[in-house]
Amino acid sequence: MKELPQADSVRTFDGKTYELHGFIGIEKGSGEAVELTQLYYRIRTVVSDAHVLAKRKNPDDELVHVKKRKNVRQ
Repeated sequence: MKELPQADSVRTFDGKTYELHGFIGIEKGSGEAVELTQLYYRIRTVVSDAHVLAKRKNPDDELVHVKKRKNVRQ
């Protein structure tokens, strides 16, 4: 997914949310910085401009683009 570095944030299967800054993800709770390559297979949801761009249902699946843009609950 080549648009991933331009996304706003990602949520992982373990419930952590990372704000993306290029190829670096900053965890909201602890401030931990992680490279996007280390996060990729843990990502569950990709969000940009308050819309879900891609999702993964199971950790073993690939990220799938969401065709209909869904708003993120705030």
